[in-house]
Amino acid sequence: MDLKYLAGVLKYVLSTVLSVGLAVFLLYHIISTFSTEVETASISFTTQEQTSGYDAYIFRGESLLYTAPGDAGNINFLLDDGTKVSVGEEVCQVYSGSASHEQSLKLTEIERKLQLLKSSNLDENISYSDTGLIDNAINNAYYTLLTRMANGTAGYAMAKANDLIASMNQRQIITKHVENFDEAIAALEAERAALVSGGSGTVSQTVLSDRAGYYYADIDGFEQIFSSSKIENLTLDEFDSLVASAADTSLQKNSEGGTSCGKIVTEYNWYIGVKITTEESRAYTEGYTYTVIFPYNSDMRISMILDRIILQADDDRVVLVFRTNTIPEHFSFLRRQSVQIVTETWEGYRVPISAVRIRDGVQGVYILEGYVVNFRRIEPLRELDGYFICRANNGSTEDADMLQLYDHIIVNGKNLYVGKIIS
Repeated sequence: MDLKYLAGVLKYVLSTVLSVGLAVFLLYHIISTFSTEVETASISFTTQEQTSGYDAYIFRGESLLYTAPGDAGNINFLLDDGTKVSVGEEVCQVYSGSASHEQSLKLTEIERKLQLLKSSNLDENISYSDTGLIDNAINNAYYTLLTRMANGTAGYAMAKANDLIASMNQRQIITKHVENFDEAIAALEAERAALVSGGSGTVSQTVLSDRAGYYYADIDGFEQIFSSSKIENLTLDEFDSLVASAADTSLQKNSEGGTSCGKIVTEYNWYIGVKITTEESRAYTEGYTYTVIFPYNSDMRISMILDRIILQADDDRVVLVFRTNTIPEHFSFLRRQSVQIVTETWEGYRVPISAVRIRDGVQGVYILEGYVVNFRRIEPLRELDGYFICRANNGSTEDADMLQLYDHIIVNGKNLYVGKIIS
């Protein structure tokens, strides 16, 4: 066989293979240069918090109310919890006489309906064309009601149910379905008068507020135990003693034989006390304001000042006392409840760690500007669950090369470099 011929054939085959390989190599890089295989995400501003959970005990200044001595009728509470009252304002009535328990309950129910209908009539602050305001009130009451029912807080849920009904009734007036509820109110008042005159019971006593403040019907027996008057000189040992105390059931009656019928919260300030370790206390500074979250109250957030840090020699426990003058509507002041205290907050851009690159010694991300790849510097503040919280661009000259709000960062892509065109 001719060796020259075989060598020529082999040379031809090798050159062909090399040519095809070179063509494939060049084609691959050309395609890579104009690759469309990238995934982007728009940058948004976010807030992340670090919280610590504790059991909190509520301290308030509370003055108890009682009926007249020996008056053992059925009590009709006239006000919702948290209602602001002045001195001499009616807070409850006592029905006595030949009324059965069921008849007294009927009178109480009539009073409740009367309050509801009276609050349903429009006041002068609501425009007859202002359906948007009422619709917002209905939505807020509805969704809050659902949340509180799911949480098992029946008392708050009932209060929100009344708010929802009143708002829906007001909408009927605004939309001209009814003129007002005066006729329904008059009918209930007539029914009440008939029950009273028919021997179903008479109002033997009306209890008045003896001071200004906020009225609450429930007495839990801890009014004198967790009193705000004890805050100033509270010690760690005394706090332990208060926490271990049982409710004082004797408060249901006073020394003269009167029956409890609610209490007046006489101070704007109220407090919570929480017990933590010395190590945990390093995250807190006396006099600072902290956000306290109350899960039992639908995660309501209240700003509270750290009023005192109570230490004791040779003890690794600390009591923190927080103070506020905020009294939210329909807030449950359950004496002991869990709280979450926000100890640190980070605000900035939320950037997936997987998108972060190092370019020329600078930490940053690739972004897509139109069809062109660019690079933006970032300054991470905190790493949380696969993301960086990065400092926000302040618009200064120094931040010109920094990631900006609404930039489209490339979270998935290959062979990225500045100037690459994405077709």
